[in-house]
Amino acid sequence: MTEYSTALSSNVRSRFFINGEWVLSHSGARHVLISPATEEPFMSVPLADSVDVERAIAAARRAFDSGPWPKLSGAERSGYLKRLTEEIRQRLPLLAQLWTDQVGAPITFANGLLPTGITRFEFFASLAETFEFEDARPTRRGHARVRREPVGVAALIAPWNATFPIVSHKIAAALAAGCTVVVKSPPESPLDALIIAECAAAVGLPPGVLNVITAGRDEGAQLVQSRDVDKISFTGSVATGQWIARAAVDRLARVTLELGGKSAAILLDDVDLPSALAALTPFTMPFSGQICFAQTRILAPRARHDEVVSAYAEIISKLKLGDPRETDTRIGPVLNAVQRDRVRGYIEQGISEGAQLVLGGTGNGGFGKGYFVEPTVFAHVTPDTTIAQQEIFGPVVSILPYDDIDDAVRIANDTPYGLSGSVYSSDVERAYALACRIQAGHIGINGVELAANVPFGGYKLSGVGREGGREGLEAYLETKAVFMPTAAG
Repeated sequence: MTEYSTALSSNVRSRFFINGEWVLSHSGARHVLISPATEEPFMSVPLADSVDVERAIAAARRAFDSGPWPKLSGAERSGYLKRLTEEIRQRLPLLAQLWTDQVGAPITFANGLLPTGITRFEFFASLAETFEFEDARPTRRGHARVRREPVGVAALIAPWNATFPIVSHKIAAALAAGCTVVVKSPPESPLDALIIAECAAAVGLPPGVLNVITAGRDEGAQLVQSRDVDKISFTGSVATGQWIARAAVDRLARVTLELGGKSAAILLDDVDLPSALAALTPFTMPFSGQICFAQTRILAPRARHDEVVSAYAEIISKLKLGDPRETDTRIGPVLNAVQRDRVRGYIEQGISEGAQLVLGGTGNGGFGKGYFVEPTVFAHVTPDTTIAQQEIFGPVVSILPYDDIDDAVRIANDTPYGLSGSVYSSDVERAYALACRIQAGHIGINGVELAANVPFGGYKLSGVGREGGREGLEAYLETKAVFMPTAAG
């Protein structure tokens, strides 16, 4: 394991970033990081209390109300973001190692997905430079100047599973819009956002524009309920997202919520199965299924169901379960014992409700230590079973047979979620027509893709609003119309 006493600065290891300065926690409380692969502690980090939260909010409030940041042009903010991006780029190898050690992401997976965080900074830096923050429209008396202004102080609450890519989406968009922010890092993966803060200090971001603390649930609630916070962007569980939405309603704070999914991958009857599974399989249980857009339900034509089960299970059976630091590992541990036991509970429930266990189960792969769950595949799953309805967040995939296109649409849409999905066919227009009937915000044809210039978010319980693309920037803007009379002649 990396020796972080030298790889990380003392500031990142022991302080928060508030008002452009590295500060000690008020209470001195600390949280111990446990390796999911070894169950051994490898570092402790400070935790914020209510005083730290208030300090961070106050710094962001001052920076927005009195500081230069919201008054800068889009091009000026773009310059900061471009320099910040280059500072972060230099730290990608370190960020990849942290993703592996903090939460167990296989290092090959981490190295492959981390660059999406960089592309998100690059995209919003470019968009800030070109975005039309004001335009003129003719009116009866003259014209109106329509302005898009930053919403204010934004609370950015990141999850533990993919902290760097997700918090990059939030920080880059908020700063491009001219907001000031308070980032609440999760205790399980606290270091990613603090590294971004270190990069912000290196490029001279004005004090108070970016503030980063590490905190638990109670402090997160304090942040959400503060009347000095104008916008909340949260990625995480449905239950917490619903609570945040209710809390925001009291003062009509602006909210973006991304809350997970139960995504369906639909194989049409004309699909070339080897090529389809080659494209699909890496997205069915990436990072042991602990990714919101994982394609955890495979819908197969009833006539080809057994063929799909056999081919998919064979691929999964060859994936190495093991130490996430080894480059040939494809399935690592889940986050902790609670998550492991939760996933095993779903597997047991799938068996008890009559699904056919094809591969895996509740075993740990023979490891003496580590929070391992064997990659698990169920066949002949019916849409009403628990494993077909609820987000498991583990390496568990269900294969469901369908009778015709209408049946496939019905099954795909028959969950409370609507985040992602994919359709596989030799006829892309036929696949597109089906995609248009799926109640989800992010659907791939013959593959799954993430793109910084494309909005990401979901229908139904998968959330409210979008991140990424122009839509992601607009989520941090208010629109103002100023009516101007015709100038006197």
